[in-house]
Amino acid sequence: MVKPGSPSLFKPRFRRDGPENADMVVLSARIVTSDRDNPRAEALAVKGGRFTYVGDNRGAGEHIGPDTDVINARRKTVTPGFVDNHCHVLWVGASTSLSTTTLYECESYDELSRAVVEYAAANPDMLLVSGAGWRYDYIPGRIPNREMLDEILADRPVILMSIGGQCGWLNTAALDLLLERNPLALERLAPARDEKTGEYTGVLNRYHAMNVFDYFTLEELGPGVEEGMYSGMTDAVQSALSVGVTTMNDVQVYRPLMPLILGFRERGGLDHARVRCSFYVGGHALEDEESLVKDLEWWRDLGASESDPHLILGDSLKFYIDGVFCNHTSFMAEPYSDTEAEHGDPVWTREGFDRVIELIDGMGFQACTHAVGDAGIHRVVNSYGRAVRLNGARDARHRCDHCELPLPEDRKVMAEFEIYAAMQPAHFYADETTAQVLGHERLQRFMPWRSLEKAGVTVSFGSDWCAGPINPLYGLLIAALRINYEGKTDWGRQESVGLEDGIMHWTIDSAKALRMEKEVGSIEVGKHADFVVFNRNPLKMDSWLFLLTTELELGAFDDFVDMTVVGGDVAYGKADASMRVDSPANTGGVFSVHCSQV
Repeated sequence: MVKPGSPSLFKPRFRRDGPENADMVVLSARIVTSDRDNPRAEALAVKGGRFTYVGDNRGAGEHIGPDTDVINARRKTVTPGFVDNHCHVLWVGASTSLSTTTLYECESYDELSRAVVEYAAANPDMLLVSGAGWRYDYIPGRIPNREMLDEILADRPVILMSIGGQCGWLNTAALDLLLERNPLALERLAPARDEKTGEYTGVLNRYHAMNVFDYFTLEELGPGVEEGMYSGMTDAVQSALSVGVTTMNDVQVYRPLMPLILGFRERGGLDHARVRCSFYVGGHALEDEESLVKDLEWWRDLGASESDPHLILGDSLKFYIDGVFCNHTSFMAEPYSDTEAEHGDPVWTREGFDRVIELIDGMGFQACTHAVGDAGIHRVVNSYGRAVRLNGARDARHRCDHCELPLPEDRKVMAEFEIYAAMQPAHFYADETTAQVLGHERLQRFMPWRSLEKAGVTVSFGSDWCAGPINPLYGLLIAALRINYEGKTDWGRQESVGLEDGIMHWTIDSAKALRMEKEVGSIEVGKHADFVVFNRNPLKMDSWLFLLTTELELGAFDDFVDMTVVGGDVAYGKADASMRVDSPANTGGVFSVHCSQV
């Protein structure tokens, strides 16, 4: 619990004879509960890791006993812990130990080249030179190839992931190595070929299916890699907690990764966070349906034996129907604006996706399908509806993840079959390449949050970390302003979502998207005591005063949280937070916390 700091003149105005004797009480806060029946409060109490009171200061007195830690929030804003509906904190977190993330910061091809060379020089013993975060905008001709990467570094295998995570870029040495190790797995990444020669270009158009364990064992990757993976998971989870994210849906985990995830939990890595995992099912899975069923049964059994309040397994699956706009891999109803006939190719045929969704729906799983283009979303929505008609209605909550360009008619179908839109508003910011390939008309219906709401679709928000910042405040501001990479607000301004509605989407609505709303997502009696204390009011971020007085670049919002509490324990806290605490061990003190380390 809270550790009191140095003495002060703070005098508590309450008695310590409350009959309930909570572990923690927070007073004098501006609490945004995300409970639609009780949207505001000024005090809360926690006992045994759950909320036992939500209301006003006067009523909180009943919960202040001789052993209660009492925090004066001094009118700061308190929200539920944020629930990220779609991120990759465990799988990509672990993978960061194998690659450099400095490419996210590069703004030119020259910067990219230097970053790769410097990383390679600093890690001479690594089997692969790997990185993530390059952008199409600064690639010559916006089309990468292996010859370009050979010029940067030719004598070691180099594998780079694009900022959106959907495109891989290999040099010749890496391409040869993957072909030698597992040519079938490489083909499943949709390697591009030269139209004239038929040779591989070095681009992988479905890099989302990349699993390093398809090619290498943990031991082959090098000494210290396992510890590095644990460290990467730790850093990702701690970063999330520091900005108020307490529950995360890691939407793509693989069977070979599960021993590491379970080991991470055993080390205490999830003691102060909650992660639900979704098991990845590749587009080739029906090639051996019997094997697929065995994998699904294993996943379900693993969930039954290993799930706990901090790690939820066995109930959801991840699919892809398409890719992303910038490399023409999203499945579109009409050709891309910069081509004459290119629509993008779906990952699954209609018949194949119908079959796999019918199968998994019948087994009781939730489907979370990456669906970006309008034709891709249409295929997913129709397959979900077909499965419901065949198997019967249940509380499936199948999801269209990203759901960036749904057709108007599909919004109605989503509402009818209770299909959720799991969206990531920071992606709306986009880039020059995305704007060029979509064109004006489609940009006006890009991420239609408000229209989906009006159609009766449950909209939830998340980050898609590491393809977007884990901090919800950036996405909330973008959703409220509909601001794009040019700093303009001319893409479907009517689809904006106010800050309080955005917080609802990122808390209780995301909890619903994870089928966890009975436990998390709002500040209500009986739920896990997961909450955040802000030092800046997130409900004021769209005000002119905030916009004129606050730097808006990436990183500027990362110190807005004073304290993150998970299950009644402080998981993150700023040492200089200006709240006051009264505990039985000290008559009053400046707020300080012991940040849990994992």
